[in-house]
Amino acid sequence: MARIILRDGRVAQFRQATRDNRDVTAIRKLFETVSTDSLYLRFFHLMRDVSDDFILNMIADGGRNGMSLLCVSGDRVIAMGNYIRTADTMAEVAFLVDDKLQGKGVGSLLLEHLAQNAWRNGFKSFEATVLRENYQMLHVFKSSGYELTSDNEPDAVHLVLPLVETERTRVLQEVREKLATAASLHSFFHPQTVAVIGASRDPNRLGRILLKRILYGGYTGTVYPVNPLTHSVSSVRSYKQVRDIPEQIDLAIISVPATQVLSVAQECIEANVRSVIVISAGFGERDEAGELMQRQLVESLRESGCRLIGPNCLGLANSNPDVSLNASFAPVLLPPGPAAIASHSGALGIAILDYAEKMGMGVSNFVSLGNKADVSGNDMLQYWEDDPDIKMILLYLESFGNPLKFSRICRRIARNKPILVVKSARTEAGLSISNTRASFPEPAEPVVDALFRQAGVIRANTLQEMFDAAALLSENVLPRGRRVALVTNTAGGAVTTVDTLQRDGLEFVSPVINLGYEALAQGYRDVLPQVLKDDTVDAVIVLFTPIGVVDEQAVVNAIAEAITEVAEEHQTAGDPSYQPKPVLANFLTRGDYTVRYVKAGAQKIPVYPFPEQAVHALTKVMYYAEFRNRDQGHVPDLENANPDAARDLIRAVRDKNGKWISDAACSQVLELMGIAFQQPEPSTPRNAGLSVGIKVQADPLFGLIMELKSVSNKVVKNWEQAPFQSVGNVGFTSVTRIIPLTDVDAVDMVAQVCIGDDVTETAQTELRDVLLRLSRLAEEVPEIQHIELTNLTASLNGLTAGTVQIQCIQE
Repeated sequence: MARIILRDGRVAQFRQATRDNRDVTAIRKLFETVSTDSLYLRFFHLMRDVSDDFILNMIADGGRNGMSLLCVSGDRVIAMGNYIRTADTMAEVAFLVDDKLQGKGVGSLLLEHLAQNAWRNGFKSFEATVLRENYQMLHVFKSSGYELTSDNEPDAVHLVLPLVETERTRVLQEVREKLATAASLHSFFHPQTVAVIGASRDPNRLGRILLKRILYGGYTGTVYPVNPLTHSVSSVRSYKQVRDIPEQIDLAIISVPATQVLSVAQECIEANVRSVIVISAGFGERDEAGELMQRQLVESLRESGCRLIGPNCLGLANSNPDVSLNASFAPVLLPPGPAAIASHSGALGIAILDYAEKMGMGVSNFVSLGNKADVSGNDMLQYWEDDPDIKMILLYLESFGNPLKFSRICRRIARNKPILVVKSARTEAGLSISNTRASFPEPAEPVVDALFRQAGVIRANTLQEMFDAAALLSENVLPRGRRVALVTNTAGGAVTTVDTLQRDGLEFVSPVINLGYEALAQGYRDVLPQVLKDDTVDAVIVLFTPIGVVDEQAVVNAIAEAITEVAEEHQTAGDPSYQPKPVLANFLTRGDYTVRYVKAGAQKIPVYPFPEQAVHALTKVMYYAEFRNRDQGHVPDLENANPDAARDLIRAVRDKNGKWISDAACSQVLELMGIAFQQPEPSTPRNAGLSVGIKVQADPLFGLIMELKSVSNKVVKNWEQAPFQSVGNVGFTSVTRIIPLTDVDAVDMVAQVCIGDDVTETAQTELRDVLLRLSRLAEEVPEIQHIELTNLTASLNGLTAGTVQIQCIQE
């Protein structure tokens, strides 16, 4: 089954229809439920009784000749969509939706899922005949994003939809999904009523602690303890069951032994609760029996249209003054601020909140995802994307649920607000003890790095690195370039800082401004405005080491006054183009080693305990700023590329066992994609240029991955002989990206591997073109499992011929 979210936030499921009695009966009930008008619009004539044979004829074989998809909510079918083959590569598509669910996005979702399945099974287009008065169905097709062609008939419209996805199709699908997901999560963070199931009089029980957190956090709604054994908890009247509560409950928090969770969840379903948090542990993170209970929990909640956070989590918090909900184990509700935080680990999430409190960074939303059996990090990203109060998103991840969706969502969000991620469970040992117990093996680090790089995600290796960067990003002041100036009172810290700047790829603007030891506060006050006004400086790092009797507060005041002076001058001058420059500080003083702030008018200056921390934070923010400022590129149209014909050829010659297709067929596929290589001239030295290899691999998590490798022929003759790391003098480079490639991706990949005077711009241009054409081939021919090009040579003469192999997925 596949979970779907309707436009109003309700949850339903799609599953393929079968010819058994259960589905025949469920489909007949759908016919009995819908109005005669809906049946007429679907079948073009009035219908009263529907026979079993009629229903069975509507149920297709599941892909090759057709497919029937049921939309299920609870124990009933609320919609049905199907396609049936009408020609070699064309199928007719139609839908029937319960009248009460029309206008909720069911038809659009059915069309999306059916189109994806049909395309994977070799269909190239849908056709549909729609009565002119069927306005809602015509709207479904016209708003789908697919390029429609239509023929007008006397009473109907005949539509043809090519199934190739376009950028417009993807955008519309993503917008629909984002809005529906946000609607489905609203009652988690904005509930008017909360039930704490398992609230106890025992002050050490988790349910009691949660109730206290909600009460003492100033929650603006109403909270109800649920405990069958007592009349009140914390002086608040309790109820034996959720259904006994006199109000409709928006959010239920379950903290009972794992063995009782299923029965309690059923009570929530009967009470029409739409959002549930399960604190209890003992599910998929523990053993197979727990995994079974977790699946049963998810299935029962999904069937009722209820969303779940957890199990095995530590709750959530929303510091918005209109809500003030601390339904977590954090001791206090943090003040509102620019950050939203999601953590797979509950205990670590609470520690993250504690660190944020110590450094004085406000947090708008926090959620502990636990086993993420339903609500995932991707869901939270979509929920926070359009929240104007949230300026940056911090994630602690142990595994990816759907990395392709993660990548698409992050690419969209990172253009407007930063996403900082700590991805743990990076080793086999770490994954083995992770609470997430990923069902798929975690991807190799180069693939994860590629995902983050392409999506504009700021990756941190540690939680400290994440907060170091967040401290600078919280002010939303991004550097315009890599040029960094240093103002200091001691050369020792400056040496370390300059070394770190250059290792991180930043540019040091010399000389270091060393203020010495006398009149130190006034020195900072006089010099900083000059540096900040210098057009050759993009960011400033201020170093301060107390020597002798130095008034640190006087230095702090001087720095703040200097920064405020520059900002006020631009405001007075009415300069609309003024953008503050990032200013970071390092105070080598004793005491707390947490990042803190210096208030400088409207700007806050992060103060780091060590200079290297300041540089590393600036580096991450600088790379993010470059991502936002650069052209993100596009997937270009390619002349003389015919992926449809290439797919037809591959489907005709592929082996059912997924073996490599013949060399002749491989050459034909390249020709159909417009890929042609030069032949090397006999006089060309064998060690001229770079030997280049390209691999494309279908991955169960990431979809399609492309790797470009180069090995200097001056050292080895065949790139396959080179190891995956540099050994001795072997000139080896490898870069990985996730398909589809944009033109910018192709430029970046080639620039990283083609280094040297013997690789001409002609060869680089030809290599970029090959990468883009292979990306298009792999994306539009889902039968491909593996493409491998070896022994290409990028040299003075351009890109010369190599060998190619293509392997197909087993049928």
